Amino acid sequence: MRGLTGRKTALLSTLALVAALSAGMLAGCAEPSEGGTSMASTDPVTMTTKTLVKTATNEMTLVDWDVTADESPLTISSDDARFADYLASLEELTGFDIESITMKVTVTEFAGAEIAATHENVTDNMYRIDALEAVVDGQTITYADGDFK
Repeated sequence: MRGLTGRKTALLSTLALVAALSAGMLAGCAEPSEGGTSMASTDPVTMTTKTLVKTATNEMTLVDWDVTADESPLTISSDDARFADYLASLEELTGFDIESITMKVTVTEFAGAEIAATHENVTDNMYRIDALEAVVDGQTITYADGDFK
């Protein structure tokens, strides 16, 4: 009986040590970076900005605004009716009340896949948000390309 109790104690001690080391490593992940700030800012304005920029960028790959690289930089604004559906989808996807928004977007054309049936070469666009200013849920947010790198 005593040997079994000793094994249980050793096993429990080992598990406690593993748990303590794991907790220490997780706490280390939350430590500030060399610059003295947390590596992942969690303030509400930053999180709103990140969510809006990432969602806006992802959604741009799904739209066809019939623009070319010659029109770059493109200004996407809540004041322009041709972007109304796009901006409505951003509100729906993010759950934000986007009161106003203006984005400067670089348009880059690239050769897409060839359509097999017609042998037509398709040209697609890539979009990059260079700057964004918006009022979202009553908060003013701004973004410049590279803010979150």
